[in-house]
Amino acid sequence: GGNDTTRNSITGGVLALNQNPAEYDKLRREPALIPNMVSEIIRWQTPVSSMSRRVREDTELRGKHIRKGDKVVMWYVSGNRDDEVIADPMSFKVDRENARHHLSFGFGIHRC
Repeated sequence: GGNDTTRNSITGGVLALNQNPAEYDKLRREPALIPNMVSEIIRWQTPVSSMSRRVREDTELRGKHIRKGDKVVMWYVSGNRDDEVIADPMSFKVDRENARHHLSFGFGIHRC
């Protein structure tokens, strides 16, 4: 456990820092931002792609009818780019406010 997710986060984080040199400079000036940057990397380069489940009972979600037995999928990257919840979600920011509120491992704080 953690092999794929750690590898994906590290490589995605290196790429994000290379593609966003101003953020890398900010990090070099303020090393105390490293813990926040880690959370932003996990949000940005979502290490787990999706999770699927079978619906247990007929339900309606945002006007869509979902029948018992249907398969539903949560795409983590979509949740981590939700502009209704995350300000400027298409930008990588090492000092993002509330960076730990990503959905990369589901809901709630995750510790390995």
